[in-house]
Amino acid sequence: MLKKAVCAALVLLALGFAAYFFMGRPNENFSGDRVVSAGPARFYLSFRAMNTEDAETLTLQEGDALHVSWQIDDGRVDVLIAMQGEEPLYQANGRGNGDAAAFDLTIPKSGAYTISVTGKNAKGWLNFEEK
Repeated sequence: MLKKAVCAALVLLALGFAAYFFMGRPNENFSGDRVVSAGPARFYLSFRAMNTEDAETLTLQEGDALHVSWQIDDGRVDVLIAMQGEEPLYQANGRGNGDAAAFDLTIPKSGAYTISVTGKNAKGWLNFEEK
């Protein structure tokens, strides 16, 4: 009888671990890659799971083009690009399943632009690159 109980407990434990690893980790804040470079300025996020906010500040010059692109495979992502104390240069809320974009923004004023990305149960990638 004890042998059956131990075997049943081990099977349940194994099933629990399998479910945890194969069904995802809903409370995981970030699992992926983050790349930042200064010349040319670039901020890139690729994520298997994102349930947090991430931000990076890029120094850009008036007249530069900032190439923005993304592919959101799951969940929801919000994007904000702004200089401190200024109106946002760009804002997109609720980008979700299957949403993709690729466009250029012309920088109106030299300075430090903060790019903020907030994900909720998100999977995909985003790229912000000076052109």
